Amino acid sequence: AQIFIDSGMSVTGIEISQTAIDLAKKHFGSDLTIFHGSVTEMPFDDKLYDGIFCYGLIYLLDKDERKKLIQGCFNQLTENGFMVFTSITKNAQTYGQGSPISKDRFEMFGGVKIFFYDRETIAEEFGNAGLFEVAEVTENYPFYLIKCGKSKTKN
Repeated sequence: AQIFIDSGMSVTGIEISQTAIDLAKKHFGSDLTIFHGSVTEMPFDDKLYDGIFCYGLIYLLDKDERKKLIQGCFNQLTENGFMVFTSITKNAQTYGQGSPISKDRFEMFGGVKIFFYDRETIAEEFGNAGLFEVAEVTENYPFYLIKCGKSKTKN
């Protein structure tokens, strides 16, 4: 949130961990609005947002939850708003490890369930949400940076 706040943006977040919320409130004070709950319980308000950033989360959800999150975020975008998601790719060394749950989804790391994306899956899941660019980035794992936009012609 810091980089967005430092850029003069108003920031609203969703966090499932009360401990993380307490830390954020201690650090940011009233500079940040944060809802306690799961992204699967969206929307938390009736506001529309110019931008939505979803980092390191969508791949932890099952197919129905991912669909609901993408649509929920898209619905809360203003006209000409943007949303950006990061998702782990099938190029990750951990792809295929653990116990298979469903296609490209595995349980590993003591119960963490991870879905691994490829460009085909991105097109399927984000294609009706204004998808306009997919870029590959590497941090600790290879990720896709998925960019979507909402315009009068793409509702």
